Amino acid sequence: MQLSTTNLVTSFILGLSVVRKVLGLSPSLHCDYDTFDTTDVVILGGGAAGTYAAVQLHRQNRTVALIEKQGRLGGQVNTFLEQERGISVEYGVSHYMNEDVTTELFDYLGIPYYHGTVPKETVTHFDFETGRLLEEQHQNDTAQAIQVYKQHLAQYPYLEDGFSLPDPVPEDLVLPFGSFATKYGIEKAVASLSVGMGSVLDIPTIYVMKHYGLGVFKNDFLFTSHKNNQEIYDTAEAVLGSSVLLSSRALAIQRTRENNVEICVKTPTGTRLLHAKYLMITLPPTLDNLRSTGLDLTREETALFSELAPIGFYVALVRIAGLQRDILPLQNAAANDTTYRVAQLPGIWDINPTAIHDLFIVEYGSDIVLPDDLVYDQLLKALDRLRDAGFITGEGRPELIRFANHSPFYPHVQGKAIHEGFYGRLNGLQGKTNTFWAGSTFHVPDSTSIWRSTRKILADLTANLST
Repeated sequence: MQLSTTNLVTSFILGLSVVRKVLGLSPSLHCDYDTFDTTDVVILGGGAAGTYAAVQLHRQNRTVALIEKQGRLGGQVNTFLEQERGISVEYGVSHYMNEDVTTELFDYLGIPYYHGTVPKETVTHFDFETGRLLEEQHQNDTAQAIQVYKQHLAQYPYLEDGFSLPDPVPEDLVLPFGSFATKYGIEKAVASLSVGMGSVLDIPTIYVMKHYGLGVFKNDFLFTSHKNNQEIYDTAEAVLGSSVLLSSRALAIQRTRENNVEICVKTPTGTRLLHAKYLMITLPPTLDNLRSTGLDLTREETALFSELAPIGFYVALVRIAGLQRDILPLQNAAANDTTYRVAQLPGIWDINPTAIHDLFIVEYGSDIVLPDDLVYDQLLKALDRLRDAGFITGEGRPELIRFANHSPFYPHVQGKAIHEGFYGRLNGLQGKTNTFWAGSTFHVPDSTSIWRSTRKILADLTANLST
């Protein structure tokens, strides 16, 4: 019997419906896909957490799909290679803590490394608002204040392990850091602990203590022998092979029932529908980020993530002819703030030299996320003040060689929310609706710390896969 065209189409549609029902696929997810695949875990975000998770799952013979919107893995790793002289400059992540989680990853990927320390250098303070070079405060005063800070830091060893906080949370941890510094007389340490912190005087002390934690002060680090941190992620990509979807983004995500997640993904070669048992989200979980993936946010997730306030963090690799290297490293400071010397944001945080004589790393911060072109415009105007002060003598304006926008950076909440159990509720999301969460929001923006935290989260995820 010959079927009509209408009957053939109807049979095909019914057949698809049966397949979707057998696989447990959601009829509500709209995805005009070209290919369909099943996998154990889909990971959103190919930075430190996402790449580490994918590699570890691969080692356990689990199937994984790693979705990254950029054309490379690595997140905040930024390596500039000057081909002619064979010199590399790390203007993102520069080194890693000497811990087993780091060495195990490097050894598995075959990344050669060596032990080293970060040299302690005398910092010059310059007020980019007024164009004034500040008189340096006595180094012993700063060192003594840092020592007192470290004594308080040592009281909270659990800060090295994510946000597993006691109940109640100690009062000092939720104090604005400016108030904490005044309470314990460590005002002269604040400027040294301000880079990467947004408005450091207002942010709860817990974030400063996690960012400038015990591991930082050990000064025991690992460096890649080839001086190319991108090599870590390029090697991971080669190991993972077709499991990596670069220049790709999730269009819609539906989490319908136990062991059932559907993700519609736009890739350079077409649209793919992925059916997974679990989803791991490693990108900064701001509502804008999550909504851009088409995630079917729950009320609980929406309520929690709406409280997060990220800061803006930007790094520029700038060629500046005639910048006096003897004043580097240079940190922005406020001449009118005689107590803390902390510069107002938005503005340059610091300028650091590189192995290339006329190339410099400029870090810029803001309390909110700003457009790239605005940041670069303001950065150039700030450098003009260095020229006006006589510290740039070369011809021509500075030239932008590379620019990295790490925003939204280090999402945080207010002290009141922490006191009321925000992080207990945030940690309680792990495993709900077939979803696990990792990344700097769940610990601190440091690669080794993120790997350590992700390893712990993966233990729970893989336990669920095994049941």
